[in-house]
Amino acid sequence: MASIDYAGYGVWNSTNDVTSKVRQQYSAGQRTFIANNGDYGDPSPGDRKYLYIVWNSSDSGVVGEDDSRGITVP
Repeated sequence: MASIDYAGYGVWNSTNDVTSKVRQQYSAGQRTFIANNGDYGDPSPGDRKYLYIVWNSSDSGVVGEDDSRGITVP
């Protein structure tokens, strides 16, 4: 089981800290995370946002908004 250290959603200087939301989703059994405004808000309307997650202090992933590949956290 991974330890989620940090998660952010946004672009440039308009980023939401979504760590608690991702931790909650992970605890509920979710392992693939898709960047979208529905789950993480819209910190920069009109811009393409990115979700980035850091886990286990050294592993990380980033994915663009609505990219169906998402980030898979083991």
